[in-house]
Amino acid sequence: MSWKSLLFVPGARPDRFGKALEAGAAAVIFDLEDSVPQAGKAEARAALVAFLQAGRAGGPARLVRINRVDRAEGQADLAALAGLDLDAVMLPKVEAVTPLAKAAEKLTQAGSRALLVALIESARGVGRIEDIVDDAPARLAAVMFGAADYAADLGLQVSGRRADFARDRIVNAAAMRGLAAIDSPFFDVADAAALEADCAQARAMGFTGKAAIHPSQVGPINAAFTPSEAERTLAARVLAAGGDGAAALLDGKMIDEAIVRWARRVEAQ
Repeated sequence: MSWKSLLFVPGARPDRFGKALEAGAAAVIFDLEDSVPQAGKAEARAALVAFLQAGRAGGPARLVRINRVDRAEGQADLAALAGLDLDAVMLPKVEAVTPLAKAAEKLTQAGSRALLVALIESARGVGRIEDIVDDAPARLAAVMFGAADYAADLGLQVSGRRADFARDRIVNAAAMRGLAAIDSPFFDVADAAALEADCAQARAMGFTGKAAIHPSQVGPINAAFTPSEAERTLAARVLAAGGDGAAALLDGKMIDEAIVRWARRVEAQ
């Protein structure tokens, strides 16, 4: 799974569904959770189901962030969506493996191929991330960091703290299981320079992609998480010199397995 950009679109705005799919993101997340008020949950769910039932002709991956599966709305979301053509279901506020297991069971019963994405956005979720990914069902394909709720757990505004500790743990846990690691959205839509810096930091920390809350953020995110020509050239040279596993030198430096693994990852993007 290599979704470098994931664009959220509110489930209460079906007029934006089609536009979101044309924004250039690798994936679109139809949101039935935070962006939909409680009174509008059923209406948003019905509108999204109708849209997804219309089918698709290519385009980006389709994900749905549902409500918590330990609550009635989340159970209704799963029941309505399990049989539809989805690429993944995103579960919010994951703090244990139980909701992932329940969702996987429901999807299996419906014959769905949809993967799972775990949104880690609380102090408890960050504290348990290794156990979550270790015990998660095989459908789990990615973990995503939710910075806003995590900051709130710490009694802070999201702009008031660099959550490097949480991000490092999420990236490391994802690497343990071979999962994609998706960074939180950047919430200041008007600050393009700060978005670029935030993307660079996220990629340097090991995230494989980043979420967006506005179509204008998709291009910069795609650019940030796409290997540069210099990186591609170096990766190709590394694989040509040492891709067969034999010891080799490149520009006077030893090529080891770690460098080869990096080059293969670049080649795959």
